[in-house]
Parts: sequence; C-alpha cells; structure tokens
Amino acid sequence: MLKHQSALNNLHYHLLAADPRYVLGLIRSKAAWTLLTAVLALPDTITHEDLDQLGTPRAVSQVRSLLVEHAVLPERDEYAHRLHAWTAAQIASLPHLSDQLAVRQFIRWRQQRRTRPGPLTNTTAANDKRELRLIFGFINHLNASNHTLSTTGQELIDHWARQAPRDAFRVRRFLRWSARSGNSRPLVPPDYGRIGFNLGGSIGRTNEDALKRALSEDTMSPRTRLAIVLNVVYGIRVHKIAELRLEDLSVKEGVAGIHLGTVRLDLPAATIPWITMLLAGVPTKRRFGGSTHNSTWVYPSTHHGDHQLPSSLAAHLRIYGVSPATAHQAATAAIITQVPPAVVARILGVSLKTTAGWRKLTGDAATYR
Repeated sequence: MLKHQSALNNLHYHLLAADPRYVLGLIRSKAAWTLLTAVLALPDTITHEDLDQLGTPRAVSQVRSLLVEHAVLPERDEYAHRLHAWTAAQIASLPHLSDQLAVRQFIRWRQQRRTRPGPLTNTTAANDKRELRLIFGFINHLNASNHTLSTTGQELIDHWARQAPRDAFRVRRFLRWSARSGNSRPLVPPDYGRIGFNLGGSIGRTNEDALKRALSEDTMSPRTRLAIVLNVVYGIRVHKIAELRLEDLSVKEGVAGIHLGTVRLDLPAATIPWITMLLAGVPTKRRFGGSTHNSTWVYPSTHHGDHQLPSSLAAHLRIYGVSPATAHQAATAAIITQVPPAVVARILGVSLKTTAGWRKLTGDAATYR
C-alpha cells in the first residue's frame, strides 16, 4: 500500500510528541526501533506481508500497531489472519480430500454463525484454535485407523474420547454439523468432560480489601474499579471483562449497567461516575508513547484496535490484591441462589446445564427476586 506523505507526517509528529524516556527505552531495546527505521526507509510501498518478514513477532506487532494507527497501513484482523494461516497449514496436512473439504465447510459455517460481527478477539481466536486442534486430532486418529470422517463408526469416536476425556467434548459441534451436512453418519458425540470447580467459600480478606478500595479510592482508575466490582461482586470471569465494549456500558434513568449478551446487569450507584468517565473517553496509552481515545473497548490494549489480554488484566487485578478465581467461586455461589440459572448462564458465559448443576451444589432453596 502507498505510504502517503500526510500519514508519515502524522507519524513523525507523534514520535516527536512522545515521552522522550519511552522513545529512548525503545531505541535502547533495538528490535522495534530498528524495525521501524527499516520500514520508513523502504521504497514507496509497504504491506502487512512485507512487515511480517522483517522482524520478530513482538517487534512486528508493536510497529504494525503504530503504522495502522497513523494510516500508513490499513487495518487487518490479526487474530483472524494468524488463525487462518495456522488452519490452512493443518488442513493441507490432512491426507484425504473429503476430510479437508469437511473442515473448510465447517469453518465457513461457524463464521456465518458469529453473533457479533467485527474482528476476532483474543479469547474467541483462542477458543476457535482449541476446538480446531481437537478436530484435527480426532481426524488424525480416524486416518490412523484407515478411516475418514465419512466412514467412521461410533466405536472409533468412543475410543478417541477415552484417550482425551477432558477435551473430547469440544468436537461435539463439529460432529453434529457433520451429520446434518451429510459429511458423516449420525453419531453420538463425546459427553462433556467434568472439571472440578469448588463452588463457594469465603471471598477472602484480600478480595474484600480490594473491593473496599475500589468503592472508596478516587485515585484508582475507573477501569480498574469496574473490573474489581464485576469480578468480586458478580463473579464475572476476567476474560469476559476484558472483552467488554463501550457499547455494552450504559447509564439509563440513573441506573448504571452493562449488557452481557441479552442480559442487562444493573450495577451499584457507585459505578455511575466510572461508567460516565469511560463513555466520555479515557485516554489509552500506546506503544511508542503518546495516547489516544479508544472508541471500542472498555479495556483496550496498547496495540491498535485490540482489547487487553485476559492474562494481563488478571495480573493487573492481582496487584490490588484480587484473586480472580477465588472471587469467581464465592460470588457465583452467592448469586446462583438469587438469580435463575438461565440468567446466571448468560451473565457468566457458561451453559445452562452448568449453572443448574451449580444450583444443586449450593443446597439452598432459591430466593429469586
């Protein structure tokens, strides 16, 4: 793509306005700065494909974010791009054309069923890759027994499921689609693996102290305060919090809330100023210094167009004493007796069967209001 002079001028002004200490640190770290100077020294054209070949993935991702933000490069769905490249290589390694075609058709069908348009998030891409990894492993197991998806029987599926009891259930959607589309015979998919979850327990002193600080300390950022309340009070997992969009936040008739799928969760009155500030625009720090007003994510990444990694958000919460897993367990046990399982399932992003099982574990009569 042509490197427009106006875009390069904007990039030049951005670097001049950046924190000198940050730019100096980048120069000393060499990799990203060397890559940036190499890119700017190229002839009139630069593409994403060119950039992919010029340095380490970390350095390339930093420079790409900067170039996209200043319109030197067009936006590209990076998670989708990497997932597509990996998937294409895996499909090509399958020895039977019928299996290759089936996987391609399934991926196309799955993409058409996305409930939310737009670029893939980190969590969605990771879940997709995890599912596909299991599917490829399953097909390789069939091929090792001189079978394909179209010729396999129930015995082979059961044998494979016994070898991977924890993850085997992740091929259920693929097997059901294969039967409906005529790519395989009707077969019984592996049942869900049961992973232990200690429901309930004390919220813990550190989580309690973090919540008190979030509700009382105005020096804490509104993003951090909101994340603590959502995790400690409502048990929402960190990966769901990291994916929140600004359009999910609202203040209606004096009541703050967030939309989680089809459910609007009302929040305490203390959260109103935090959400108001976030909707008004809280600057986001960028790589190579400077800041920008994010218009998509509640928890934006330092990279252009992306949300913060759940692992990074969890690490940030731990600085304030929050234990995300402990908070999730304690809060879930509290709300499951007060909210119908169907609503809890939408709030927490788990299946109705799971929340119904949690409801039985509590051993208390429901007090839905």
